[in-house]
Amino acid sequence: MKGRILGLKKGVLVISLLCLLVFSTSCTARKMKDYYSQKNNYVNATGIVTHISYNEDKSALYLGFSDLTPQFDDDSFKIVGDNVLIVQQNGIDEKIKIGDQVDFITAPKYFGDGYVMPIVAISVDGEELLSFDEGYKNLMKLY
Repeated sequence: MKGRILGLKKGVLVISLLCLLVFSTSCTARKMKDYYSQKNNYVNATGIVTHISYNEDKSALYLGFSDLTPQFDDDSFKIVGDNVLIVQQNGIDEKIKIGDQVDFITAPKYFGDGYVMPIVAISVDGEELLSFDEGYKNLMKLY
């Protein structure tokens, strides 16, 4: 009987911890949606490309920068969702190389370890590869 009660207490504890984890994750997602939906949170930035890579399934393009203006909490950014397809169609793989100066728009809030800030507009040498209006709209579809 004592072992059964102990097992029941452990089960309740595990279920409680899982509920807490789901709740905290949904709160973070809600905060991100609220933050990214406000257009005044986005800023224009410029940097020198130091890193370019796709994730395994090419659903995200990661860019690292030096000489960032303004300064951010991190120097890594990503292009995600439909925005990846748009910049690919506009030739990002040929038009942006390591060492190039790039102008982009991002929302600079950092949501913790491992978080990578999104790029919602990007241009190089005055050529727009992703417009803010389109990039913002597509990011909002993810939330």
